Amino acid sequence: MPGRHSAPSEASGSTGLVKYGVLAVVLLVVVGGGVYAAQKAFGSGCSDPSSYTLAADPAIAPVVDDVVRRATAEDLGCAKVQVTPVDSAEASAAVSKGTDAPALWIPDSSLWVGKTVRATGSLVDLASQSVASTPAVIAARKDEVPFFDTWLTALQLESLRIGNPLTNTISDAAILGALAEAGSDAEAVDSVSAALVPIAQAQASTRGEADPVVRLDEMSAEGGVSVVSEQSFLDYQNSTGTEFGATVPPTGSFFLNFPLAVTEPAGERHEAAKAVGLAVAEALGSKSGLASLSDAGFRAPDNAPLSDDRGLGDVTALTIADQQTAESTLRRYQVLALPSRTLVMEDVSGSMAYSAGADTRIGLTVQASDTGNRLFPNNAALGLWAFSIGLGGGSQDYRELVPIRRLDENVDGTTQRNLLLQQTRTLPGLVGGGTGLYDTTLAAFRTVKDGYDPDYINSVIILTDGSNEDPGSISLDELLSTLRAEQDPTKPVIIVTIGITDDADAGVLQQISAATGGTSFLARNPAEIPNVFVNALKSRTGR
Repeated sequence: MPGRHSAPSEASGSTGLVKYGVLAVVLLVVVGGGVYAAQKAFGSGCSDPSSYTLAADPAIAPVVDDVVRRATAEDLGCAKVQVTPVDSAEASAAVSKGTDAPALWIPDSSLWVGKTVRATGSLVDLASQSVASTPAVIAARKDEVPFFDTWLTALQLESLRIGNPLTNTISDAAILGALAEAGSDAEAVDSVSAALVPIAQAQASTRGEADPVVRLDEMSAEGGVSVVSEQSFLDYQNSTGTEFGATVPPTGSFFLNFPLAVTEPAGERHEAAKAVGLAVAEALGSKSGLASLSDAGFRAPDNAPLSDDRGLGDVTALTIADQQTAESTLRRYQVLALPSRTLVMEDVSGSMAYSAGADTRIGLTVQASDTGNRLFPNNAALGLWAFSIGLGGGSQDYRELVPIRRLDENVDGTTQRNLLLQQTRTLPGLVGGGTGLYDTTLAAFRTVKDGYDPDYINSVIILTDGSNEDPGSISLDELLSTLRAEQDPTKPVIIVTIGITDDADAGVLQQISAATGGTSFLARNPAEIPNVFVNALKSRTGR
């Protein structure tokens, strides 16, 4: 079968995962006998076991639950462990925010642990660097399995299905495989980026394929190829009776490695949770635990082939040469693949009536908004606010002109796109008063966050020619700290700011954008306003 290669050593597979996911940011707890010491510390009796929660990626949760249920409370360090299937993105968000976080966590990849560490700035204890593994594979109908010499070749196939890049690590696997093949060759990396454009365009209309079962169902009915894990591939065949074929390029594949992280918050229970995590890792790594994982289609942490000639046999583990380049490429794909869901905030304070060449600042902004409106496809979602001190009545400095809707949505006999055009042209009639920037920015951020849609890039775009002039508003420090505290790294809302002329407080706008991972633009003269606005709309994530 295509895709059988020499088996990597345990050391080489682990090194690659650490290099990409958690090198220098994750504190690895060395297991070496720690479980037995922890159990002895609890004593041989266990009349009153403590309870701990373990959030596991849905793919591996059933087998983890089975292994844990077979273990006694004493085996687990005088503890009861409740295993709950939770998507890796959802669990990462809970751990990052520190709300409803599990005591223990098994995501599908160390990449999620790395993202969580960067989001919180805190180290994460690992009870195990890997409790199981499974490579990404290219699945097709049994008699239609093509040969791919590289992952880059696979990426260029028109009928490729890879899933949602924001919620599913396996959806990134083909891209990561191609980047690993490219190494540090800048020209080869550019080739990977170029290959992502048509994939992203196709992905925009097939966002429901985040679930590998959906991808395999559609592949079965329509043909083409799908990127899934070897475990998902085997599980689908076993549960449906469908016989598919699968392959990987001769270069190898990216492996999911399922680490076991200790996510109990710092405090009295953290050390106890760590001991329980070590005990769970020991149970999963025991002979019976590894047998259960194998029966479910998972490889051992050393990436060794499955028994009984199941799966693809020996597969070389691909490693990433440059993590920063990989993350930048994945962000670019995410921007290309997902449409915009954007709330545009237009400054209508009195200074927007100032002359700007042959027109006023607000007049040029309206022209730029009209141009920008036409850039978006029908599946984009946009809304519009105007803001100046007291514009919304009382202490509210903003007025909602159009709520966020898809541009092709019918609204009282017209489209959302036309309604936005109509309301944008009313902005000159609202000009007056001071600039109520800070309160409005926070309100817009929270509005977009409350309606967050994972099928979109969610953002706020602010256009202003001034600085905050509302004496009753929150301070800049309060705004920045609140934005950072409320930002969810797995459901990000990006703020892109546009300063109009040198009167805008460029330094403050840059800080506001940076607090959410966005970028600030500045139109220093009237002629630049349309181009700057269009570039900001195109950027969406500001990166």
